[in-house]
Amino acid sequence: MNTPAPNNSDNFFDLVYCSRPLWDIGEAQPALIALLDEFPPSGPVLDVGCRTGDLALAIARHGYSVLGVDLSGVAVAQAQAKVAAEAPMVRRSLEFRVGDGLKPSQNPGSFGAVVDSGFYHLFGTVERQAFVTELAKALKTGGRYYLLGFVVEAQHPNAPKRVREDELRDLFAVNNGWRILALRTAGFLVNRGTEKVQVPAVAMCVERVKLSA
Repeated sequence: MNTPAPNNSDNFFDLVYCSRPLWDIGEAQPALIALLDEFPPSGPVLDVGCRTGDLALAIARHGYSVLGVDLSGVAVAQAQAKVAAEAPMVRRSLEFRVGDGLKPSQNPGSFGAVVDSGFYHLFGTVERQAFVTELAKALKTGGRYYLLGFVVEAQHPNAPKRVREDELRDLFAVNNGWRILALRTAGFLVNRGTEKVQVPAVAMCVERVKLSA
């Protein structure tokens, strides 16, 4: 729910972030934080589709260097504004920029982790396959990719598309250079009025491994 697919205008999300989106709950998604706690990342960390920065901020507060990218300039500006209130250590280790989360390898250097809170589920099959190829280029050997995505699908433009466990197992198979550390059902919190409610989701952590010669 962060960055639009290439065939959608980023203006849609710029407009959405002029008010409070349903998915902007004012904190990192608890299911994703639990996954990071269980399988700690190594740095530097890339947050694809970073929205207004809550996940990147939570990770940076634990001492990691984090780069957050999003196509929405409005969301990125809001994330940058949050950094000013942080401790100097966090401010030094955190950067937000406008960029295409589907192309993580275009960012300088390689990453110890890529985090994805509602980004992958925006795209169709072709974009997802290309994104996984990009992840393989961007991650160091032993680097980890963390995903939280919807397992339900809404029938309207720019809505998330269902993420299936069997699809993830195929894309992140051992013979493609991946090891699945966790793949389980989870909840994705969204705003409903003054309350937060859970949307059915899947949480996954995979590790980049060397392919056998």
